Amino acid sequence: MAKTQFTYDIQHAGYEFEQYDLKGKASYDLFLTEFDNFPWQDEVGKSNGGSEATISVKNKSANVDLFVSVVGKPQKFAYLIGIVEPTVKKVFFGLGKKKIHWVKIYLTEEAKDVREMFRLFFKNDDLNLKAKLNKLPLFLEQKARK
Repeated sequence: MAKTQFTYDIQHAGYEFEQYDLKGKASYDLFLTEFDNFPWQDEVGKSNGGSEATISVKNKSANVDLFVSVVGKPQKFAYLIGIVEPTVKKVFFGLGKKKIHWVKIYLTEEAKDVREMFRLFFKNDDLNLKAKLNKLPLFLEQKARK
């Protein structure tokens, strides 16, 4: 079986939705370094109509993204952990089905939750990742933007 390839990108506060800095291949250790050194407190609340600060990791094999962003103010902010994945949704009043990308975003004030979710993501432990995500408060769920 081929080894899973992960890549990551970064959006700073105020970037347009489609604007990001592609960083290349990712590992859990590299993610931790980026996460711990990212200026979350400096960038929270400075989206000015664009994106909030975000680190996004893509599992290229599964076509699934896991990202962390922030919401709030520099003095008090929380992390948003989002998962974007292909899913099948009913369309046409439930008579048909269509495969789309769906995003679920969860809220946590704890950096340890972010570290744990990404640890499971990099281990390809989908079952435990989803179980732990579902224990967090759901912030938003919708069709993902391209």
